[in-house]
Amino acid sequence: MSRVELVFTLHQRNHLDHYAMALAAAYVSIRQRTHAVLRLHVVTDQSVGAMTRQRLIASLRGGDEITFVEAASLPEAADLACQLDGDYSPAIIWRAWIAEYLPQLDRCLLLDCDLLVRLDLARVWEMSLEGCVLAAVLRGRPHAEDYHVWLGTPWNRYFRMGCTLMDLEMIRSNNAFQEGRRDLLLEASSLRASLPACGLLEQSLFNRFFAHSCRPMPFPLIASDRLEHHPSSQQWLALLRTGGDCILDIKGWSNRSPEALQFWAALLETPWREAVVARFLEGAIRPPEPPESPR
Repeated sequence: MSRVELVFTLHQRNHLDHYAMALAAAYVSIRQRTHAVLRLHVVTDQSVGAMTRQRLIASLRGGDEITFVEAASLPEAADLACQLDGDYSPAIIWRAWIAEYLPQLDRCLLLDCDLLVRLDLARVWEMSLEGCVLAAVLRGRPHAEDYHVWLGTPWNRYFRMGCTLMDLEMIRSNNAFQEGRRDLLLEASSLRASLPACGLLEQSLFNRFFAHSCRPMPFPLIASDRLEHHPSSQQWLALLRTGGDCILDIKGWSNRSPEALQFWAALLETPWREAVVARFLEGAIRPPEPPESPR
């Protein structure tokens, strides 16, 4: 079986930032569901220090590998990320240059750090793109109409970037994307006040250029903290109860849903174990309140 090439972008605001820990939990959740060999590529910067990198390396199991790619190796991407640093991490800007950061790869699976994967990603990796540039999960409901008009993407073709299978060769050969990405990111940033969804900078970028060439993923990407507001909420709750295939978009360190316990449990298999046990003993990790008995 070929290696599954997983890509993450990681920046830490400060020593209290949880995204490196979340990446470790995401890795454990992937490892638990697949027999495939995994190779992780982490685009990062000096905000992620040597100790954190060693912890991530020590989290790996079996023949899995991890490499760190320095964001500064592409000054155009790194400089723009600093320029646009605001409500979102600079790491989302680096994603626009993933194909250049990883010139040795023809294909990759780009993932958010704050995910819990409840399916075998090897099956996703082996998907045919059927001539499309990428495959991703469709959002399934519209943003503001003005945003979709500006984007030139109908809401029913709009996809989320949390789990994206990419043909990197097709991205490299797309001249419109190569020449237009910087200006589009700058424009999106300038419109955030009037069109809040433009704050999803890299998601706006990839939808502008590739919504017409996206194969929908055959499973949901469930935002656990916004679950009740989605039109598919009842279907997704049933899926969570029965253990069906899905990916959870969950900031487990701040979430009180039952699924958040999976986040902490995953970290028990990593060098973050002692920190998790300490938080539990302090009472900072608590299961959700049980439902009341019928009266």
